[in-house]
Order: sequence, then structure tokens, then C-alpha cells
Amino acid sequence: AAAIVLTASRDVARRKGNNSVVRLAGSGAATDILCVMDRPEPLHLSAVEKSTRQALAHARIDMSAVDLFELHDAYSIMACLCLESAGFALPGQGTHFANDGHLALNGILPIATFGGLKARGHPVGATGVYQAAEVFL
Repeated sequence: AAAIVLTASRDVARRKGNNSVVRLAGSGAATDILCVMDRPEPLHLSAVEKSTRQALAHARIDMSAVDLFELHDAYSIMACLCLESAGFALPGQGTHFANDGHLALNGILPIATFGGLKARGHPVGATGVYQAAEVFL
């Protein structure tokens, strides 16, 4: 699978007859301590917490306005840890959040709507591009 994101000004996009203009409202980026055993809380992903706060602030919204959450789910546990660290689920409750159907396409917070990273071969460098294209689809 391949993905590409082409950008243009809103005026140019509309002139081309495309009514499907997508606006990226916010984004964030953060890093964490690489060695898990050196982290104060091994199951808390501070980079996820920080980048989520940045993205929400950039978009000028709060968590209640989020209706889709794209995350880096390289390993099965990462989805739960990301949901919890971002604040969408309480610590230790990510699996319950999923089991209650909240992450399904018709749930309150769909994630990995096309199967996540493993479903697309874990394209490390292209993950963000694919996720942007997936949101549009």
C-alpha cells in the first residue's frame, strides 16, 4: 500500500473542483526516555501525554471534541498505553474502554480504522502520511 499527502492552499483546492478539503486542526510531537526501566512510570508514555496536550492546544479544542484518535500501535499494548497516557482512558482501563466498543468505527473514539500499523506492514517512516490519508478516506 502507498499513501501520499499533497497540500495546497484552500483557494487552490477549491478551484480544482475538490469539495473534500481536509484541515489538519492540530498536531504535537514529544520524546521520552528511551530505556523503559529508566522511566519514573514504565507504563505511562509521557511523550503521548505531552503531544496530545500540544495537539489539543494547537487545535484550540478539548478532549471532548476528538472523534478519531490515530496512534502509533507498533505493539499490541501500545494502543492501550496510548489511550491511557493521552487521557482517553484511565490508567489500567484501556482494555475495558476497547471491550466496551468505544474504539469501533461507530464508537466514541475510533482508532486504527484500517487495522493499525501491523495491517499495513508497519511503514515506520510513512506512518504519519498513511494516517493522514486514512483519516481522509
